[in-house]
Amino acid sequence: MKVPVRSILALRKASTAVAAVEKITPVTLSSEFFDHIRHEVYGDSKKVDKVVVTVKTEESSKPVLVNRNVSTAFHCLNHINKQFADDAVLVEVIPSVGGSYFSSVNQPLQDQAEIRKIGFDTLENLNLVNEAYWRSCSLVTAAFLREALDVDVDFKFPGGNIKDGFFSVVVKGLDGNIFTPDELGTINRFGKSYIREEKQLEVISIPSTIAEESGINGDNLIRIGRQVFSTNGPVIRSTRQIGRFLILRSKIAAKSEKDVIVGGVSIPTKQPTSSYSWSLIAKNANQKFNRNL
Repeated sequence: MKVPVRSILALRKASTAVAAVEKITPVTLSSEFFDHIRHEVYGDSKKVDKVVVTVKTEESSKPVLVNRNVSTAFHCLNHINKQFADDAVLVEVIPSVGGSYFSSVNQPLQDQAEIRKIGFDTLENLNLVNEAYWRSCSLVTAAFLREALDVDVDFKFPGGNIKDGFFSVVVKGLDGNIFTPDELGTINRFGKSYIREEKQLEVISIPSTIAEESGINGDNLIRIGRQVFSTNGPVIRSTRQIGRFLILRSKIAAKSEKDVIVGGVSIPTKQPTSSYSWSLIAKNANQKFNRNL
């Protein structure tokens, strides 16, 4: 239920309306824009060519006939079995021409290739998986904050490393108002409900020419529900892969009187932990967030 969050921040908005002078630039990354860019990159979805994608497993390789520019790695992995596909966080794509690269599972495949599943337990790609998970948590946080808050907001993503112990999002449009403990509680309830909806992270890989022409700051366009963001690097497949999740607190960004940084922590669904261990993880993340930003 998003009404409680809107009610809390609607009151705050009314109380600060007189002081608010700076006008927030309207968001240009819309769901319709995402569809437009997808057509620009991949062409007409009704006119498809077939390509063979070979799914590599530890035991064998399985060729799969798929729709070029429409089918994703997730569709291909499902031809092995549903559990195999559900466990995928990223994939390594080895095209028939050109070098291999790492990709989001929901990114359409553009040419004949081999693909290798990468999961949370793929040790040789652990850093890549951790970065993708942290990046995804930041994007999901921005998505549910935009839906929850009764003010127009935009976001910046500072990046960060799993070793920092927390992820963060810069929120522009709160006029320097940090969240109260009651508001944080409501936002966390809203966020956890949002995550439980198992929203897909749709992905478009943006060629540099289209990114420059369209003013997209990043090599990937991500859609979560109806919220769209640009980013650099791959993301996880679904909010279903997000396990324990907590927004820690917010504070004023350095060198800014208006931007607010929101910090959070999470662990994947595939890495269950006890309540006691989770409390220690959250405490450590909160301390690092307070100290480092």
